[in-house]
Amino acid sequence: MEKDFGIRFTDESYATKDEVKKALNISSIDSIWDKVIQYRTYYTKQLPLRNIEYVPFNIVLPQYLLNKVIKIEKRISSSLVKYIQLSYTNAKDRIVFENDSYLNIVLTLARLYDIKIDHPAALALINKEQETIPVEQLFLYRYVNVLKYIQDNVDEISFAKFIEIYGILRGRTFDLENTSSYIRQTDVNNKQDHVLVGKHYEGAPLERIVPLLEDLVAFLNKSPYCGLINASISYFYILYIKPFEYYNEEMAILIFKFVLTHFDNKNIPSFTNIEEEILSSSKIIDKMMLESEMKFDLTYISNLLIQIFDNSLSLVEEKIMDYEVKELQIDEKEESEEIVLEEKEEIKVNEPLEEKVVEHVNYSENIAIDGVDFEKKISLPKVPVGLDEKDASLIAQHLLEIYPSLKKNQADFYSKHCTIGKYYTIAQYKREQNVVYETARTSMDNLANLGFYKKEQIRNKFVYTPVVRD
Repeated sequence: MEKDFGIRFTDESYATKDEVKKALNISSIDSIWDKVIQYRTYYTKQLPLRNIEYVPFNIVLPQYLLNKVIKIEKRISSSLVKYIQLSYTNAKDRIVFENDSYLNIVLTLARLYDIKIDHPAALALINKEQETIPVEQLFLYRYVNVLKYIQDNVDEISFAKFIEIYGILRGRTFDLENTSSYIRQTDVNNKQDHVLVGKHYEGAPLERIVPLLEDLVAFLNKSPYCGLINASISYFYILYIKPFEYYNEEMAILIFKFVLTHFDNKNIPSFTNIEEEILSSSKIIDKMMLESEMKFDLTYISNLLIQIFDNSLSLVEEKIMDYEVKELQIDEKEESEEIVLEEKEEIKVNEPLEEKVVEHVNYSENIAIDGVDFEKKISLPKVPVGLDEKDASLIAQHLLEIYPSLKKNQADFYSKHCTIGKYYTIAQYKREQNVVYETARTSMDNLANLGFYKKEQIRNKFVYTPVVRD
C-alpha cells in the first residue's frame, strides 16, 4: 500500500499534502502522507543550495520525471535540427519563423501588461526598424533584445552574465563593482521575519542577495542535472531571492531560458512562449513556489515549469512543421518544373542488354554557312549505359524475391536506373511510376536505406546514385 500511494502521488502526479487529502476525501491523512514521503526519499537529491535560514533545498527525481525531461530535450534537439535546416534551405523563412516566434511573445506581454502596440509596430520593433520607440514599448523592445542575446551568448554561466541580462532588460550597462546600482536596495521583509525559523520570506535579506546569487552560479557550473532541471531550479531561486529592484518575475523567466539554452539546448528556448502560461497562472505559480519554499522541495515548482515548457514547445514544433510543409510544396513545384525541363531535353538511348560504356569520342567536322567556314568540334566523356527492358524486368523480379520489404514499383524503377555513375531524382520516379511526389520521395529514400542508392544533396534538392553492390 505504501508503494501504491507513493506511485500515485509522486509518479502519476507530484501532489501536495492538501491535494492528497482532496483526492482521497479524508480529513486526516498523516499516516498516508508519511508513506508518500517515505517513497519520495528513494529519489531525493540534496542540492548545494540553501534557503535564507541555511537549510538545504532538495529535489525529487523519480524515473518518470527523468524520462519526461529526456523526451522533451530530445524534442528540443529535433526542433533545432529542423530550425538549422530551415536556415540552410531558405534564410528568408528562417527570419520569418523567428519574427513570428518573437511576435507571439511580444503580443503576449503587451496584452498582459496592457501595452498598446499593433502587429506592424511590433514587427518593426523586433527588427529594429523604428526611428523612435514610444516609452511604453521600451520594455517590449528590451525584452526581445534579451531573447536574441540568449541565442548567441550561452558559452558560460556567471554572475556577470546575469547582470548583463538584467542590464539589457533595463536598457543600462552596470558596473559590476557597484552592486548597489543593480542589486535590490529595498528590504521586502519585516524585521521580525529575520529571526523567525520556518517563516516565509518575500525575498532575501539585502546582505544575503549577492552570496545567494553566487551560490546559484556555482551550482549551475557543477550541476550533474540536465538543462530543464537546472533551468527550473534557477527560476525558483531567482524568484525566491528577488535580487533586483525591478523585473524579478521576468528575470526568472529569462534566466530559465538562458540556463536551458546553455545546457546544449540551443536557440529553441528563446522561441518558446512560456511567458503566456507563467504570467497568466500566477496563483498556481505562487502556490508551487510557496510549497517548494516551505517544504524545501523544489520538485513542486520544477514539475509545473517542465509541463509549461512542454506545452510551449509543442507550439514551436507545430510552427516549424508549417514551414516544412511550405518547403515541401515549394519542392514539389520545383520538381514539376524540373520534369517539364527533363521531358524537353530527354534523350532516349537503346542499347544491348549488358551494361556497356561508350568510349571517349572526339569529333571534328568542317561546315560552311553563307560562304563562311566553321569547324564543329566536340569531346564526349564515357557515357554509362544501363540494362534493356527485358533484363531490367528479370532483375526486378529477382530483387522482389530477395528483398521482401521492397515494393514492385521500387524494384522496377531501380532495375532500370542502376547505372553506376548516374544520378536519379525523385521527379524521375514520380513521372515514370506515375505516383505522387510524397510516394516518390519515400520510395527513393527506402531504396537508399536498403543500400541500393547513396542519397546526396545538390543545392536545394536530393539526388540518388547507385551503390556498387557485391
